[in-house]
Amino acid sequence: MQVDSGKPQLSLSSKYPTNFEGIGNGKQWLNSKSADDETEGLWRVHDKLYDVTSFIQSHPGGPSWLELTKGTDITEAFEVHHLSSTPEQILKKYYVRKAQTPRNSPFTFKDDGFYRTLKRNVQGVLRDIPKDSGKFTDVTIDLMLVGTFFFAIFASAFGSLISGIVSAFLLTFTTIAAHNYFHRRDNFRMYYFNLSLMDFREWRISHSLSHHLFPNTIYDMEVTNLASYTPYLPIKKSTFFKCTSPVIAIIFWVSLYLLTYVKRMLAMVKTREAHLSDLVPFTLPLAMLLLSGVTPMAVLKMWLFIVTMASFIFGAIAFNAAHHHPDIFHEGDAPRSAQVDWAIHQLDAVADRHEITHNAFLVLTNFGDHALHHLFPTLDHSTLNYLYPIFKKTLKEFNLEHNVKSQIDMVFGQFQQLKRETPNTVPPGRGV
Repeated sequence: MQVDSGKPQLSLSSKYPTNFEGIGNGKQWLNSKSADDETEGLWRVHDKLYDVTSFIQSHPGGPSWLELTKGTDITEAFEVHHLSSTPEQILKKYYVRKAQTPRNSPFTFKDDGFYRTLKRNVQGVLRDIPKDSGKFTDVTIDLMLVGTFFFAIFASAFGSLISGIVSAFLLTFTTIAAHNYFHRRDNFRMYYFNLSLMDFREWRISHSLSHHLFPNTIYDMEVTNLASYTPYLPIKKSTFFKCTSPVIAIIFWVSLYLLTYVKRMLAMVKTREAHLSDLVPFTLPLAMLLLSGVTPMAVLKMWLFIVTMASFIFGAIAFNAAHHHPDIFHEGDAPRSAQVDWAIHQLDAVADRHEITHNAFLVLTNFGDHALHHLFPTLDHSTLNYLYPIFKKTLKEFNLEHNVKSQIDMVFGQFQQLKRETPNTVPPGRGV
């Protein structure tokens, strides 16, 4: 369905990504970024180039997407994924030469700027956080995984739609909580994400490297890739879409998991690249088949019911969680300036919710504490609540605000944003 009249208007970004209209997956996005960053197969961090191949060979066991970032500017990823200065000292050993061209990014990381100041302030807080603070998230996600299987098997054995709905909620919560883990080094809990038919490998690029680092800009795959269904950027939209957007959005939420897996299967056939993790989604129906004692057809029907219901719940949570509201910056809106501190942009592109903040379970299962999660994605969700005092103090120092709204405001705002065609002419916030 065509809902726009051309490319979105650029306001913060300086150019459209190479092959912008043809970017459909994470690898294509990285190829486009490599072409635009022009780093000759090296890593770029700020204005220096580094030998990525030697670094990876010397540091086995790092995130699996490191190899994929060859030839790109990883400044944002490097700054955000390392809170101390130690990695910067290590990287010096792999220095090649200075870059000859300016960075293809509107974001800055000045030493006296907001983000680096906040990072320094947070380091002192992290030393005092209980070492076992992450146990809550580990135990919670493991129990939710067990519950997903238990209620799915029960639903299949007794034909209970209520148990199927409980399993669907637990599957959704497990999927969202698993997102807490794939921002880190490879670990077994990140595989829980695939139980939903989505793929953590793809999300490590489209979500961690694209959306997290460039939210609501033209480089955010979660905005641009879904523009045919959910065009959140302020562009011209058909009257039909504006009238039916709530229905279209809900249909999209319901079909999200299945559409994602079909897309994954088509890519697998095309590239002939498969992983054992692609089998994870089928462990649930297999357990239902082996332990419920009903026919394969009955298992298939109940599994599809659970997956479809879980897809709707995930969509309802994810798309109303943090990023889409007329008050939140989207590419095309007036930015604070052509060059802006990276963390200030994060604040402009994110809103938290009163009902979710400070509740450990809701934060883990509803994309809560979202501003702090964007600023420090590698920290466990259970850690974020400890950061609020220093976060608020640093905000006050820089004359900035933490955007917090009610959940119902975010729901209505999300549908208003879907219909919005006119860019905001006043820059967000009151900070500079």
